[in-house]
Order: sequence, then C-alpha cells, then structure tokens
Amino acid sequence: MSGLLSGLMSLGRRSDQPMMDYDDAKKRAASDSSGTRRKLAKRANVQPEILYFLASDADPSVRREIAVNPSTPVQADRILATDADEDVRCCVAEKIARLAPGLSDSDRDRAGGIVTEILETLARDQTARIRRVLANELKLAQGVSPSVIEQLARDDDETVCVPVLRESPLLSDEFLVEIIQSGPVQSALKAISGRHGLGADVADAIVGTEDRFAITSLLSNESAQIREETLDRLADGAAEFDDWHAPLIGRPTLSAKAATSLSRYVTEALLEKLRDRDDLDPSVAKAVGESMLRREDTPKAEGAETDREKVKRLHLDGELDEEAVKSAVMRGERVFVVEAIASLGRLDTTVVQKAFSLASAKGVSAMAWKAGLSAELAQQMQLRLAKVPPDEAIKPVGGGYAMSDDDLDWQIEFFGG
Repeated sequence: MSGLLSGLMSLGRRSDQPMMDYDDAKKRAASDSSGTRRKLAKRANVQPEILYFLASDADPSVRREIAVNPSTPVQADRILATDADEDVRCCVAEKIARLAPGLSDSDRDRAGGIVTEILETLARDQTARIRRVLANELKLAQGVSPSVIEQLARDDDETVCVPVLRESPLLSDEFLVEIIQSGPVQSALKAISGRHGLGADVADAIVGTEDRFAITSLLSNESAQIREETLDRLADGAAEFDDWHAPLIGRPTLSAKAATSLSRYVTEALLEKLRDRDDLDPSVAKAVGESMLRREDTPKAEGAETDREKVKRLHLDGELDEEAVKSAVMRGERVFVVEAIASLGRLDTTVVQKAFSLASAKGVSAMAWKAGLSAELAQQMQLRLAKVPPDEAIKPVGGGYAMSDDDLDWQIEFFGG
C-alpha cells in the first residue's frame, strides 16, 4: 500500500501521538466487531490508507466516524460525499466546509481540485439539509471556489440560497444581476438587497423588479450604492408606499429633486426629520424649507371657497367620500380633512381638531371610524396630518380597525363627541 499512502492526504492536523502499529491497525480494521472498527475510525494516529479503507465499511456508524475525522484523507471524503447514508454526507459537509477555507497554499495546490469536487457534489445533494450545512458554513468564506458558492446561491430552497446571497463576498455584481433577472423567490431578492456595499448595477436591477419589499430593504441598506436618478425615480413614485418614506428620508445623499418629491407627501414628522439633517446640500435644504412653507395654512384669496364650504358642497352633492378625503390627506390638507370628518361623522369640528392636535393615534382612528372611513385611511391621517410617530400609529388588522367598536366609541366620548 506504499503507493496509495504517498498519494493520500487529509485536510486536518495529524495527531501528535506516534502512529499506531500498522499491523495492529489492519487487524482492527478487518475485525468482525463494528465497535472495534468504529473506535479505530475515530483515531487521528492511524495510517491514511486504513482510514480510506474504512470509508467503505458496511456499517454506516463506522463511516460516520470516518466522515467526522479530520485525519481522513480527502480521497475518502470524496467517496463519502456520495454515501447512501444522509448523516454520513452531512458529517462530510460540515467537516470539509469548515476546513476548506483555511487550507494552506501547499495543501490547496495538492488537494484543492478534490476539495472543490467534494463541495460541488455536496452543493448538488438532493437533501436540503446537506446543502444548508454548506451554505451556513461557507457564507462568509473566501478560500473556496466561486463555483460552489454560485451553485448554492442558485438553490431553490431559500434556507440554502438566502445566507449565501446575503453574505458571500465571492458573488460578483454580474452574477447577482443574473440571479435577480431570473426571478428568484422574494426572500432571495430581499437578501440580495440587504448585502453590504451593494453595487449600483445590482440596485438598479432590484428596482427594476418593482418588488415593494425588496426595494424597501434596498432603501434601508445605507451601504448600498443607489444612483441619483434611481433615487429620484423612486422618490417621485413613492407616495403610495409608506414603508419607503422613512428609508428614503434617511438615505445618505438626496438630490433637490428627490427632496422636493418627498416633501409633497411624507408626514410632517418625517419632513421635519429631513429638515433637521445637518448634512443636506443647500439646494436640498432650500427645497425642504419651501415645501414646509407651502404646507402652512395660508389665507384664502378673497371670494375663494373655504374648506368648510367645499366640504359642505361635496357632501350635498354626494361626492364627499373615501377618495375625496384620501386625496386631501395625500396633499396634506389638514383643515379640509378635519372638516370632512366632522361633516361625515356628525361631529363638532373642535372635537376632531383636538384629536389631531394632540397627535392621538386612538383619537384620530376613532374620528375616522365615526366618519365611516377605512382603517387604512385612518392610519394615513395619523402619519401625515397628526404627526403620530410611525411606530406608534395604529395599523389596520385584517382590513379593519384594530380597536373594538366600544373602544372607538369611548375615544369619541373622551374627546367630547
């Protein structure tokens, strides 16, 4: 066996103990007792050809010990990577994935091809558990073949592809764009959008999918490179996507065009947050300031219809409905909305105004409910007109109000309605 011995090598560190007597090791390897063979398979100070021989043992418990043993030669690991026993393959996957990235240059020169072959075989394994082990072990690795990582990144199982797509430094921007254009599962797309230092081409590809949740993740990723024209386009069309507003406001850089677009529809609380940033370009600060001035109540032109008069006219004409109020909310017309709620809910204007002025999420929800408006629109009123912080706003539940009718009635009474 001397020729075989010279060609076998392991990835792990050999034992500091003297090598076991060769004839004794051969005798134990041929023993009828699986327990004896299993104990031998655990040892690090056994000749490589003995461990190689045990890799084909009839007892899977022996093969599992060989799979775990870092002294097992990679030629044996290559056999075990296609073993019929799932636990054996899993043990090999854990060991090789743990050891492969740290190979020395000399070991990589001697066994790198076999190691890559083993990893590629395991990355194609029919059992997701095996592939998942590789993905979690190799997601941050540098010293392995990109072909292995790319195979895992293309995996249909999100528990396999997501860790690699989110973390691996071995995936190129070109590859990521290819993955995005192939229409991956949403969790995979979101994982890519959260990668550190994401490139502008990849960001454009994500935006091109028009996937709301992936774009939200992209905008929240401060390390992502997003081109100015891409941000401008998103800001211009984000009015209906509330979950984009805060991350857009928080982007490291914003053009005057994007800031102007945002200032038309974000809540006053977010607009104030944008205004208070100390890193704004003067042109951006000017655009924000002008928008805040426009939002302030201004005197009506002589002879012009007041908000109360407009509400009364629309109500009489049967046109004071959800859409009319929603349009006013989106334009930031607080006075009109207060008057509309009072008219629809048969409430005193001062009662409605009090709920808005106190930034009461429950109070505003109750007023909207009383007016027969949807819970979704009530949430918009809280955010856009009452300056309720996003994390305190009351969201719809199942399309309806999160509060009971009794609680909503109590809120109306509390504010004097």
